[in-house]
Amino acid sequence: MSPPTVPAPRPIALVLVAVIELLEAVGMAVLAALSIAAGPGSRYPPTAYGVGGTLLLAAALLVLVAVGTLRARSWSRTPGLVWQIVQVLVGLYTFQGQGAQPGLGLVAIVPGVVAAVLLLTRPVREATARRSSQS
Repeated sequence: MSPPTVPAPRPIALVLVAVIELLEAVGMAVLAALSIAAGPGSRYPPTAYGVGGTLLLAAALLVLVAVGTLRARSWSRTPGLVWQIVQVLVGLYTFQGQGAQPGLGLVAIVPGVVAAVLLLTRPVREATARRSSQS
């Protein structure tokens, strides 16, 4: 009988990525609620509801990615990285035009860059590496 294997502790970078993803999901849910609440008074209520629903769906999917990251699942790296890239691009977009909101852009860009860099670090890659014993 072999001794039980003790799971390796989660790298702090992995936990930080999961926390960032969860905070981003909360932010998306807040934006969704604001969009839905503004629906009746907006110029195009169906559009406001559609945007709110889309944001809620994105927030729910981001929660799933965060849980996968926290559990060190290999599949969670790709959607996590793709989300961070999209978020950084959206943040950059908020710096342009007459309605530019640099503060909102920084709120999107900083966590996006931090999470993307952490996802590419060796401890996170090793923790989420696919193992032959995993299904």
